[in-house]
Amino acid sequence: MSTTDAERPDWLNEPCPAWCHGDHSGQEFPEDRKHLRVQMLVPVILQGPAPRWWNIPGDVVVAEELLIAVYRRVGDRETWLAIANDSQNLEVSLESAARLSGKLAEVIEEVTGQPS
Repeated sequence: MSTTDAERPDWLNEPCPAWCHGDHSGQEFPEDRKHLRVQMLVPVILQGPAPRWWNIPGDVVVAEELLIAVYRRVGDRETWLAIANDSQNLEVSLESAARLSGKLAEVIEEVTGQPS
C-alpha cells in the first residue's frame, strides 16, 4: 500500500519500497523517518525466569506473542527485521534474517525429521 501524492510528506524524497505500508504520519523528526512493513504478531511459547512476585523458583514456560517488524530508515540502504515483545528485542539485517531462516529450517528438519 502506498500514499497518494497529496498524502506524501514534503521531506520524503524517495519512493517507498513495495512492502512499505505508506503511512509516514508522525515522522516529523529525521530520526523517526522510516519505511515500515505492516507488523505481524506471532504466538509463541517462551521459557524464562519466573518474575520474583510469583514466588516460584526456577524457569517458567509462558505463552507470549512476538512482534515481527521490517523497516528501513529513509535515506538508508539497509533493511532491518525486528522480533520483539515488551521484554526482549532482536534486530538483524534482512540478509542476516535470511541466513538465520535457512539455518533454523535445517535445525528444525534435523530435530523433527520433517522438512519445514
